[in-house]
Amino acid sequence: MTDEQPVIGPALDPAADLVLAVRGDNSATAPDYELPPTVPLDTASEILGIPVADGRKLAKTGGYHALVKVIPVGRKFVASTAGLIQAVGLDKVREVLRPPGEVAR
Repeated sequence: MTDEQPVIGPALDPAADLVLAVRGDNSATAPDYELPPTVPLDTASEILGIPVADGRKLAKTGGYHALVKVIPVGRKFVASTAGLIQAVGLDKVREVLRPPGEVAR
């Protein structure tokens, strides 16, 4: 086991969409995987382990910011993936965001 932390930074995927590129270390040239820069509020609530209805109430009253940064987009909210990683760790975020059928490393 290593104490080295993954390197997370902005990148463009092949479709030119902004993503967070996650590399196991600074020497990696290609990302180990990519994550979206934001996730829907309901997904963020799942990652944080709080009921979706409670997450929506917290977002509307401004209380969600105590957990992680949320951004209003129209009538909905999205949460910062980087903030979620800081709050609960990369493994938990990857567990929820892993595409169906992808095997854990």
